Amino acid sequence: MKWIIFLFTLLTANDGFAKQDIMDSVYLADRVAFDDELSVIGEFGFLIATGNTDTSTIAAKVNTSQELTAWSYQIISHALYTQNQEEANGEKSNATSAQKLFLSGQLDHKLTEPDNRLFIYGEYENNRFNGFRFQAAFTVGWTSRLWHDEQSEFKYSVGPGYAISEFEEGNTEKDTKNIIIRAAIEYKKTFADHATFRQFISSEAGQKFTKIKSETSLSTKLTGALAMKVNLVMNVNTSVGSDIEALDTEATVTLVYQFF
Repeated sequence: MKWIIFLFTLLTANDGFAKQDIMDSVYLADRVAFDDELSVIGEFGFLIATGNTDTSTIAAKVNTSQELTAWSYQIISHALYTQNQEEANGEKSNATSAQKLFLSGQLDHKLTEPDNRLFIYGEYENNRFNGFRFQAAFTVGWTSRLWHDEQSEFKYSVGPGYAISEFEEGNTEKDTKNIIIRAAIEYKKTFADHATFRQFISSEAGQKFTKIKSETSLSTKLTGALAMKVNLVMNVNTSVGSDIEALDTEATVTLVYQFF
């Protein structure tokens, strides 16, 4: 609670203690046009196989971000679904083998130096096959862009937070609520204005569990706002039960369309 009160106090203070009315600052920030550095990117990929193997996989992701005068935000939603056809006693039936929904949002408040910011971050994950009904986390802290230009960008964030993990019914494990430390880094590199490499790593560490996520991707522009993306995601969760693998991997090839 002390961290939340501290962050709220900082967010409501004037940048650099400038002599500017707080309400005027908020009003001017809201007056910035919403097409100013607004980015909405959608990804979609699917696989359908029939014959000896009957399976279908759908992956979708929407990434929305925007830079305003005093604020910036990013909202990510990601869904994955896989269905296989199984045969038992001569009868065929469809069975779900993967079903995942992930949502996250981060709000940054820019300080006197815009590359230095305070942030509020929240995430929610519902993964049907990792032993949890859901996992959620809320963190606050400091984020900074060490450098950024037309070709590359590197930024990091770190701060304390609170995480909740609720197990599925029938699981002998107890639900957990932990104070955590979350840290994340992100690196982007653009090659010849048509290919972009991205590496993202985040870690949430508490007394009873550790979650690590690594996302490596390479996207290539096809034409206009359309691109193709190859993506490898690795998730490590040490709090899953003994009968569930701690490491999950996802490898996808998707079409990417930039709406804005």
